[in-house]
Amino acid sequence: MSRARAMLRKLRITPKIFLLTFVCFELLTLLMAFSFNRHSSEILVKSQMGYARQAVQKSNRYLDSNLQNIRTTMSSIVNDSRLQNGDYKQLEKWMSGSLLYLTPNLSNVHFISGDEVLASTSTHSWDVFSDPVITRILSDATGAEPSWVGPYHSNVSGYTITYVFPTTLTNGRSGFLLADISLDRLYYTLFPEETQDVMENLIILDKSLHPVMGKAPYVRFDYVDKQYNLTGFDPSILHSDWGQMEIAGSADKDSIIVTRGYNTIVQWQLVMVMNKRELLEPLKQSVAFTWQLTIICFLLSLGLSLLLTVIISGPIKKMTKFVQRVGEGELDTYIAIKTEDEIGYLAVQFNLMTKKMAQLIVDLKHSEEQKKLSDFRALHAQIKPHFLYNTLNTISMLGRRGDMEKMDSLISALSNQLHYALDNSPDPVKVREELITIENYLELMKIRYPNKCEFQFDMDPLSLEYKLPKFILQPLVENAIFHGIVPKPSGGSVYIATMVDHDYWEILIEDNGVGMNAEALHALTEKLRRKGTVFENAEHIGILNVHERFQLMFGDAYQLTIDSQPHIGTKVWIKLPKERIDPGEASFID
Repeated sequence: MSRARAMLRKLRITPKIFLLTFVCFELLTLLMAFSFNRHSSEILVKSQMGYARQAVQKSNRYLDSNLQNIRTTMSSIVNDSRLQNGDYKQLEKWMSGSLLYLTPNLSNVHFISGDEVLASTSTHSWDVFSDPVITRILSDATGAEPSWVGPYHSNVSGYTITYVFPTTLTNGRSGFLLADISLDRLYYTLFPEETQDVMENLIILDKSLHPVMGKAPYVRFDYVDKQYNLTGFDPSILHSDWGQMEIAGSADKDSIIVTRGYNTIVQWQLVMVMNKRELLEPLKQSVAFTWQLTIICFLLSLGLSLLLTVIISGPIKKMTKFVQRVGEGELDTYIAIKTEDEIGYLAVQFNLMTKKMAQLIVDLKHSEEQKKLSDFRALHAQIKPHFLYNTLNTISMLGRRGDMEKMDSLISALSNQLHYALDNSPDPVKVREELITIENYLELMKIRYPNKCEFQFDMDPLSLEYKLPKFILQPLVENAIFHGIVPKPSGGSVYIATMVDHDYWEILIEDNGVGMNAEALHALTEKLRRKGTVFENAEHIGILNVHERFQLMFGDAYQLTIDSQPHIGTKVWIKLPKERIDPGEASFID
């Protein structure tokens, strides 16, 4: 909370006004949309729950009507004169031609006496006794009252429930009238035609709460055991006494609404299951319409917020823009004074302030340029004694050996080097000029170390016109010779190359000398990261001097990378921006 208040205090007045008005409008709009959707969902769920209760009651009444009709029909058949007089063929013809059409859910009717089927509507009535359920019915139902048996899979009538009506004819012959009801047809006629979508979730349970009929995903048929099983919810909830309830969902299951009714004739339960998520699907259109209204309200809120922001904070916002421009370096900014109120007074003081700031920055820039020039000249001068010391040491060695001809050539090459190095001009030089002084220096090294070192050049012609600080490559070549090649008994070679890419160009100085171990390379890399290292001590003075002079000229656009391995050699990459530096463009030149 405290962090939010701190962020709010840091906001400018314009976004504060905008946010306040916009948030108020949007909160009101979202609250109305949320209330509408929630209220609509509650109404839809309540209405569908009421409809489910009515549908279950109608289904139960329809089931009662079917079962009562079948019982009445069986009673009329028992009293039929054709059955009592033994005219079984005429009875069978009448039942097949009329009865099954008058009772659509009736699958087959059989009259059995002893081990003989006297009349049947089935074309293969002979198969009745092969069904173990029928055999059990005939053996257990002697002298019993009419009863319902099943459900079971009959060889004659398929998946059925059978009404067993024991009877004794006038001629003294006893038997059983069996009426098979097609459970498939009965299931699909339990609801009116216009509610077929609801019927998809109807489950019929027997008195032991085992599914008689149903559909996925709440009931699945086991083809091995030839029976239905509950899969959609826990059947233990059906043991308690309730008519309708909602079962909360989980991460992988939706919430469901369960409604049930009881049939007293066959002791069955009719259970309707509705998926709550699917139930609310019709609300998607109204939700989409609500979101359209929300978007319209969002645009209106945005427009009203902007209007209020412009009216209230317009002058302050204008002042803020000018302050921002000054912060970005546009010191010639001037605010036209149009009012004489507090804003006008602030504008006058602002104009005076920017004028003074501009003058101060000009003075500071001049001082910085002078300091950079002084630093660069100090670095340039620092490398001269280092180079001169190494060269004079070489001349001294040749003098002690009495090699006057080589000493004369060395002095002549030194003279050219000194003429180039002692020029006090800090102006950058072209790469081709640096190559000339490198060649003079290599002549000195060939005289000092004959047959010790080889030199290879691979210069991109496009790079020869780019400019560098004067005397910048010689210290790197010198390091490669003295610290890489000379300590190696077999000698080696130094490779100097330039490469021009799309946005930058590179200088590579590589030797195959003794190299450095990881600890020494890390120490040198750490020194290169710290500014002012050149003036701390004389170790690595050549490469440190080069590094700082490149930084003075190119700043962060310059990169230096060193890779070295013991007994393999050292590579120095110098990456520079791809632009020609003219003498008047260098920041350290006055």
